[in-house]
Amino acid sequence: MRIAYSCAGEGFGHAARMVALYDELSERHELSLFVPRSVRTFVQRRIAGSARVPFGKTEIGSVPCFALEKKGNAIDYLSTAKAGISTAFGFPVAVTDLARELRAGGIDIVLSDFEPFLPMAARLAGIPVVQMNHPGIVERFVEADPSSWTAGIISLLMQGPWDRRVLVSFYGGDVGPVLRPSLASKAVEDRGFLAVNVKEESRPAILPALESMRGLPWRLFPSPGADFDEALATCTAVIAGAGHQTLSEALVLGKPVLAIPQDGQYEQLLNARMLERTGRGTWCAARDFPEALPRFLERLDDFRSRTFVPQGFSFSDSRTALVAALDRHFTELVPARSGDAAFRQGPKADRAAS
Repeated sequence: MRIAYSCAGEGFGHAARMVALYDELSERHELSLFVPRSVRTFVQRRIAGSARVPFGKTEIGSVPCFALEKKGNAIDYLSTAKAGISTAFGFPVAVTDLARELRAGGIDIVLSDFEPFLPMAARLAGIPVVQMNHPGIVERFVEADPSSWTAGIISLLMQGPWDRRVLVSFYGGDVGPVLRPSLASKAVEDRGFLAVNVKEESRPAILPALESMRGLPWRLFPSPGADFDEALATCTAVIAGAGHQTLSEALVLGKPVLAIPQDGQYEQLLNARMLERTGRGTWCAARDFPEALPRFLERLDDFRSRTFVPQGFSFSDSRTALVAALDRHFTELVPARSGDAAFRQGPKADRAAS
């Protein structure tokens, strides 16, 4: 089956999920990837060494991206709106061009991870869409807080149209979290340091507090040449933003987490609250980090000792379950045609048939 797969370019969680799924999907299907410029290099480098399909066989196209503009650790909504209006003006032309590309490529189905351009192009081209993401989870946790309503509306707009949807989440999802293969292959141990993964705009509020605690070993990410996967597998605990991918990876590996949600980002706040509900970590605003850090360190043994899994939560790698769910939706939406059966079963079936 020919599948066009797109992802959002805000942060790296969506692109990391694309990388995590690439090997298994490409074994079964012919993939064309569509990614924003902001994550293109990330995706290219991480699928280059795929054992399933040699790099170069998978096409990588481009899609525009609605991005969040930030001021410090907070979302600058005025700047975001201005940038979004500019991107929206180009939406009809971009969608029309992508629809033409989908038709020319003989695409059977579109798979999208929180990205509206390719799904809209698929609708224009008469191609079915499977939506797979984490941010849509906010629609299942609507609260009295108006920010949760706003987040739900934005979530619907950012996903575009879909025929089937799979929500990936360590809480309340259709499937649990998904580890990248590069991380799943690491040996998990404790080498006595904190893995600190925070963006540039958050560092002025975070780094002075870490530096003030004498004798506290920590490593900062992202940093040139540094291997965050190795650090995540071998650290004592994690300090990071409240994006779903890093939180869920830490939970699967059994690492306590101090999460710092971005101000004004409801999905991250929800992730942080759900982390606290697991008993395996806690959270704070960036401005409260100096006071929260010592309390977090004092509770590390308590966080590590938790074994109970609350109802509706998942702390295991669900990549296989997600691929099975996607394949089931693909088959439902694109019934097998004559001559397609062997291709649908992947290269192994082709070899067996020959």
